[in-house]
Order: sequence, then C-alpha cells, then structure tokens
Amino acid sequence: MTTDSTSRALPVVTDQPDRDYRPFRAWSVLLMLAVFMVINFADRTILALAAQPVMRELGLSASQFGLVSSSFYFLYSVSAIGVGFLATRHISLKWLLFIMSLLWAATQLPVFLFVGGGVLLGTRIALGAAEGPATAVANSAAYSWFPPHRRGLPTSVLTSGPSLAKLVAAPLLTLLIVHQGWRMGFLAVAVAGLAWCALWLFVGRTGPYAGARRPASPASPTDAGADRSARRRTFLAVATSRTFVLLLLATYPLYALISVILSWLPSYLEAGLHFSPLTSGLLFGLPSIVGMGFMLGAGWFTDRLLASGASARVARGLVPTVSLAVGGVFLALLPLAGGQRYLAYALLVVGYCLTLLALPIVYAAIGTSAAPSQRTSVLSLFIGLQSTSGIIAPWATGALIDGAGNQADGYNTAFTVMGVLIAVGGVVAALIVDPGRDAAQDAPPAPASAG
Repeated sequence: MTTDSTSRALPVVTDQPDRDYRPFRAWSVLLMLAVFMVINFADRTILALAAQPVMRELGLSASQFGLVSSSFYFLYSVSAIGVGFLATRHISLKWLLFIMSLLWAATQLPVFLFVGGGVLLGTRIALGAAEGPATAVANSAAYSWFPPHRRGLPTSVLTSGPSLAKLVAAPLLTLLIVHQGWRMGFLAVAVAGLAWCALWLFVGRTGPYAGARRPASPASPTDAGADRSARRRTFLAVATSRTFVLLLLATYPLYALISVILSWLPSYLEAGLHFSPLTSGLLFGLPSIVGMGFMLGAGWFTDRLLASGASARVARGLVPTVSLAVGGVFLALLPLAGGQRYLAYALLVVGYCLTLLALPIVYAAIGTSAAPSQRTSVLSLFIGLQSTSGIIAPWATGALIDGAGNQADGYNTAFTVMGVLIAVGGVVAALIVDPGRDAAQDAPPAPASAG
C-alpha cells in the first residue's frame, strides 16, 4: 500500500495543456513535414514508375526486379529502430530530418550517372537505410506541435504522403520518364530533396509538446540507474502490450501490401491489366485521391470522437481494425473480376484505400500510448518491425509473376493472400485492442540525493 500511495503522489511528465498550441506555427511545420513525406515516397516510387524500361534495359526478370525492390527494406527496419532510439536521447529532430533528406538525394544521383544492376541494388539498400526513420521522426516532430486530442488529423496528413506522391509526383515523373528517359526521373527526385533541405533550415523547429528533457547529469549513479530502470519498464510496458503486439500483427500484411503497391502497381496496370504506360502512371495516382480522402476523414472523425468523449478503444481501436477487416475482404475478391480490368482495378482501389485508412489511426494510437519522452523510440520500433514485411513481399510477388501462367494470375494470387491476412488480422485486433488501457506516462524523475 505504501508503494502505491507514493507512486500516485509522484509527479509525472505529460504533454502540456492545450493553451500551448500555436496553430499557425504548428501547421507551417506540418506542411513542410507533409512535403518531406511526399519526397520520401517519390524516392521510393520512382523505381516502380520506371520498372518496365529498367527491366528491359538491364535484362531483369520479375523476380530479379522484385529482389531489387525488396532490397530497399534490407536496412530499413534496422535504421528505423536505431535512429529512433538516438532521437530519444535528445538529438535534434530538425537535424535528423535534414540529414535524411540530404542522404535521399545523394542515393538518387549514382543511378542517374552510372547505369547497372549493381548500382541500382546498392543505392536502393542505401536509400532504405536513410528512409527507415522517416515516418517515426516526422510524426514525432508533428506531435511536438499538437496536443494529444489533435493528433489524428496531423497524422493523417503525414500518412497521406504516399497518396500525394502518387497523385502529384507520379504523373509528372511518368511524363518525364516517357519523354526524357527513366534516368531523368531519378535526377528530378534528387533535386526535390535538396530543395526541401534548403527550406527546412529556415522552417524546422521542435514544438512545445515534445516532452520534458531530463537532466544531463543525475544527482548520483544510484539515481541514474533507477531512472534508466524506470524508463525501461515504461518502454517495455507499451512495447509488450496487447495493443502494440496486435496492431503490429494486423498491420504487418498491410505494410507488405504497401510495399507491393509501391514496387509493382504501375507494372500490374501495364503488364497485368494492359493499360498504356502513360495511363498506368495516371491510374497509379488515382487510388491516392480516394485514399487521401479516407485517411484525412478518418483522422478528423477519430479526433472528433475523442473530443466528444468516446473512448480510445472505439476511436483508435475499433475504427482502424474494422477498416482493415473490410478492406482485406475487397482485396481477397480481386480474382473474381476475371478479365474485367476496370472491375479488378476498382476492387483493388477500394480494398487498398480501406486498409490504408487504418494506418494513421494506428500510428496515433501507438504514439499517444507511449510516454512523451519515448514516443519516437516506440514509434520507430513499431514501424521498424512492421516494415520487415517489405523485405519479402516485393520479391515474393515477382516470384509469383514468374511462376504464373500469365502475369495477371501472379498479381491476383499476391493480392488475395495479402487481403486474407489483413482481414483476419483486423478481426482479431478488433476484439482485443484497447489503446487507452495500454497507455503509459513518463516515468517520474529520480529524486535528488540529499547533500
């Protein structure tokens, strides 16, 4: 009883009140972070947009191209987790974001200058390592400007980065590839990354909700050990909670789907559904219009639910998991379209957008469950583990395409398997997940030693 009473009496470090919220500055930084995420996914999708000419010029089979696409994820998760923990030790989020964007640009230039399968493979591995921490660090930077009950919409804005990249960047890059060659596409995304770096130097800042910094020198080694132990317990409590584990399992095949879409969708539209290269580039962006609307609407809706008194179990537990279950069913129905390419495309778009809707809400649930000082490391761990599905999925899809009687059958098999796994994961998570139950606070700082 004494321990419980003392624990309740100790102060905890939480996010500042809503009065610290500065909308203009918060949304200015969020806009730059949204552009950052657009460039992030433009860097990834440029290879998918150039897939057919790259495969023809370099003589790559579908499984070989899939291996190159998968190589992006070889160091992605390691980097995501490692940099996330460095950020927790108070390395400036501003400079982490700046360095990442600079490295992205640097990995695109060798592809433009030196053509070859080895160069392509090496630069994709390096790009994955540089992009691994991007989502967690960008979300943490955004959360530092928004109080907890306002984070659903900002998270949706950032998670809409892939959609904006496919909506805005993909058609422009497709035109550039068709008329100027695929190497010019790599040069264009490199220039965009360098331009963002220049602007971020003036705009980038950390906001008032970043969490309190801890003293650099604790009063004694005993206090330091106790403080580390308390923070470790707080971190492990979230990382081993049912909400963390089940949302990870439910979104693991979703991330596999995202990696396949980013690697193979233009080729599926062109070689599987027989659209022209230019039409394929335009249709590649169409799901983004629907998906972005779904994600922004879901972020706004869950924020309103929370503001009206709904529980986190409903707003950030049931909403994303039910959308996963329903979207997975649509994807599993894709083979029923047969030779009707517009019906197949419609099923893919609806299924993909319904599952994608869950992602920003899941990130908000995990990020808000973590203590403020550990948010980046918890999100980085979640996203790093989640992204390991990308190591297998693009390569496995390529192998299915090579082994199928025709390319359409190979794609259909891949989408069906992922759809079934997403639907099952969504149903199981919907029954158990409760972000409010598994939320944590910062561990209280160790008391100063007497004398």
